[in-house]
Amino acid sequence: MRESLGAAGSVYLTAFQGLTVSEAGELRGRLIDAGSRMQVVKNRLLKIAIEDTEFKPLADHLTGPNAVTYCTEDPIEPLKILAEFARRHDQPPVKAGVVEGRMLSPEELDRLARVPGREQLMAEVVGSFAAPITGLVYTLNAVLSELVFTLEAVADERGGE
Repeated sequence: MRESLGAAGSVYLTAFQGLTVSEAGELRGRLIDAGSRMQVVKNRLLKIAIEDTEFKPLADHLTGPNAVTYCTEDPIEPLKILAEFARRHDQPPVKAGVVEGRMLSPEELDRLARVPGREQLMAEVVGSFAAPITGLVYTLNAVLSELVFTLEAVADERGGE
């Protein structure tokens, strides 16, 4: 457990109760695909493991059955998966989390879970850069088309003389 904490940049604590084995397996699989790992833990053991780490503030939230999600890569995608899974299966939201050294409340985690994913944000940035260029291309194309039509009209007019 301590090794997993040491490798994790972010950790989420969730209530883990009332899920079937297949539902828990589905959630674990989706989290693994997102570059994270979920583990059901005993509160006493987790308190010992987080004692001298940046994740120590999680100790205040260790009540009832819990699962810990260790995020080694992107901290947002696993959080989105946990939040969406909790909504679909009438589970409580993520109890607490430490993201890149900062303790976040359930409300902050909920807001963070609603942030668009990395790929979507990158697409929006590229789109915002491309939009003015695309507009310029269409404007130049329209100017050139008007010039061609004007020249054709002048040629037709002179050809008729």
